[in-house]
Amino acid sequence: MKQKSWISIVFSFASQCRGKIVLSVLCAIISVVAGLIPYWSVYQIITLFIGGSPVMAEVWKWCWIGLGAYAIRFLLYGISTSLSHISILENIRLTLAQRLMKAPLGTVIGESVGKLKSVLVDRVETIELPLAHMIPECISNLLLPVAVFVYLVCIDWRMALAMLVTVPLAFIAFAMMMKNFNKL
Repeated sequence: MKQKSWISIVFSFASQCRGKIVLSVLCAIISVVAGLIPYWSVYQIITLFIGGSPVMAEVWKWCWIGLGAYAIRFLLYGISTSLSHISILENIRLTLAQRLMKAPLGTVIGESVGKLKSVLVDRVETIELPLAHMIPECISNLLLPVAVFVYLVCIDWRMALAMLVTVPLAFIAFAMMMKNFNKL
């Protein structure tokens, strides 16, 4: 029997509620993009001050744009997280309930209620937390560097190559940090 990879197991829980997961990922992507707008607003305000005498109406306009984008970021992040938590949690518990219904009655009666509760409630909570965050957040947070890379290729391919130099350096730093993880 072939073992399933962890990624196929993760997406098997998400496959039954594709609509909610897709909406969750879209909200997460828009949230990441909205999180960049306040920095752009600060840049615009700085250029107003560097350019000479800034008009206060323009400064306030960029302040409100930045604040609005910041609020949209948190609102969409909350929606994304809620959708993924609800759908993943529901699918894991329904799958467990279906397996429990197909289990032999002697096996089910032989288990204590506390053990069944532990599996259905406590263990599902510990599994669901990373799964519900992993799907929308990883996709949206990995999409941003890819978009920046494509943008840099359009501007100057050498800048894009320089950006790729940081990837092995990050892996080296991460490997050094995780070297003693199991011991600690």
